[in-house]
Amino acid sequence: MEEVVVKKQERGLTLRILLAYIFSVFVIQPILMYYFLISNSFFWVSGWIPILLFSELANLMRAKLSNKELFILMIFQPVSLGYSLFFLSFPRNMYFAYSEPSRLLGVETYIPSWWIVSKSSLVTIYNSKFLFFNAAWVVPLSISLIFVALSVLSDIILGYLTYEVFAVVEKLEFPFARAQVALINSLSQREPEFIRILFISVLAGVVANIAIKFIPFVLSVLLLGGTLVYGIPVYLYVDFTPYLDQFLPGATLIIPTDPVNYIPGLLLPPKVAFIQFLASFALYFVGTFLITKYDLWPPESKWATGWGYWTLQYRSLIYFYVSLLIGLSLAAMIVPVLLNPTPLKRGFSALAKASSESKGLLSAKGLVLLYLFSSLGLVFLSWYLTNFSFPILALILLVIGGSFFATYIATASAGVTVFGTSVPYLRELVTYYSGYQGKDIWFVPLPASLSGSIIGTVAGVAPSFIGGSSVAQALLQADLVNVEHSEFFKSYGIFILLSLLSSFILVNLFWFISPMPSSAYPYTVTGWPVDAVSWARLLVWGWSGYIFRPTWIIGGFVGGAAIYIISSFLLKTPAVLIVSITGALLGIPFAFSQLVGSLIGSKVFAPAFKEKWQRYSYLVVSGYILGDALMEFIRILIICVIKSQWLLPF
Repeated sequence: MEEVVVKKQERGLTLRILLAYIFSVFVIQPILMYYFLISNSFFWVSGWIPILLFSELANLMRAKLSNKELFILMIFQPVSLGYSLFFLSFPRNMYFAYSEPSRLLGVETYIPSWWIVSKSSLVTIYNSKFLFFNAAWVVPLSISLIFVALSVLSDIILGYLTYEVFAVVEKLEFPFARAQVALINSLSQREPEFIRILFISVLAGVVANIAIKFIPFVLSVLLLGGTLVYGIPVYLYVDFTPYLDQFLPGATLIIPTDPVNYIPGLLLPPKVAFIQFLASFALYFVGTFLITKYDLWPPESKWATGWGYWTLQYRSLIYFYVSLLIGLSLAAMIVPVLLNPTPLKRGFSALAKASSESKGLLSAKGLVLLYLFSSLGLVFLSWYLTNFSFPILALILLVIGGSFFATYIATASAGVTVFGTSVPYLRELVTYYSGYQGKDIWFVPLPASLSGSIIGTVAGVAPSFIGGSSVAQALLQADLVNVEHSEFFKSYGIFILLSLLSSFILVNLFWFISPMPSSAYPYTVTGWPVDAVSWARLLVWGWSGYIFRPTWIIGGFVGGAAIYIISSFLLKTPAVLIVSITGALLGIPFAFSQLVGSLIGSKVFAPAFKEKWQRYSYLVVSGYILGDALMEFIRILIICVIKSQWLLPF
């Protein structure tokens, strides 16, 4: 009788991947955290460095990593970005809470005892060798960690649902997620045709970075007497805005010169890229011109000749477009569900079916119970921290409805654009209009997806590295490489724990070297005082509702509803609204560069490579970005090495 051999299912979470991840969080992560303390910049493609490193090492040792293993290692990117700076936020918040701007604007008076250590504990803490080895931190750390755990559970369920809606039912493209999968497939399978395209793309990224960024960086160090330049060189953008002041005051126009801004456009259809650019142009060229012409700027921020693009984009967002985009986002969520609830219903049905199959993690009932446990846990803890005074219905609306809304928008936009978008200041909006007069609710550590601030980002909004949207995209990627969902969730949990542990250890070690703020970490001295002003000011503006303009919110909702109805029923392109919101938050330079990249891809490369172009485009984009990232990582290493030598006693 012939023996039946059952082939064992290949797994992604292997011992060597776990060791690779441990290496990443305890070797690469400290470099990136130190660079963050120096420059306030975080290397968002850092997750590809260990992938490339271990992939090539394994290949040289004739023990190449499978695409499943590389996919599990790829989870390092969003998890590390999302949680590596978790414990670093505590010394920063401690500084903000008791800074001069906080005292002058009256914020210090309302600092809750459970949010940060008391002022009376500061002397003891600053005299401690290790930051968190003090009993005063027990309550703030415990509360924040509980909120993180509950938020992760909530994000997993919401990510699972939006994955079923947009990836399984709606079958959206998710271009950047597919580009990442194409990269790991090429690294694991080593097919000559595709590895050649990938190598050429990586080389192009390396060469362009050397010519445009790396050599000027090295020369600047020599020419400026050893002064390190951390930020983005001004020549990477050509800003025409000041030259328009005499003809079109307030209108903005800026053109990027760095090819890395154009490359992602290769993934987009020209129609999507054009809508993105049209939306950004309407706001930051036409809109800011009209605001200036009719003198709508507030008294404390009157337009003046010489404002550059970044100043105009930031201030127009703060004073006007945040409210407009909130209204548009509400329309993008509510109107499609009201007019066509079928995809959402089918998503719930698919979720129930998938959870009953082997690749699901829990039964449908279990998923519902887990979501209720996590979301209601967030509601109860938030209510408890406000002494049961905050309106409970508003809290339920914010935590449950707001989280679903934010995840829905972020996932839908990632499905049709490159990086997706988020809804700014959703938490602040609901809190203000709840009518609650207390200030404690503003410090409750609710999920980051509820408070997508535009502060500190170049493009107006940063990609969502953690949260339900990233989970949804990762589940699609898991399907593409045939990884069980349960294995993904297991890996996700392990990596979060390791990232948090690494963050805790590293922040204590950095504090041991020098308490923060300190000249050992330049940005804490030069940047934290400025950030403290913005932080305190935005809190006060949120409390007073100054940042929200009801007319703009209502107008955004009405306009968004009209855009959706016209585009969906007349033009048969329902994604117009969500793409417009993404483009508006991208801004002119990034929307313009993606449009140019899209036109080049569709009009030049697609006819040349024909049916192969779709696969090639994924490799070209991911390869070029990886090549640019490799040189940026070398630059970061040089900066960190030079800066760390200043601390030597000789």
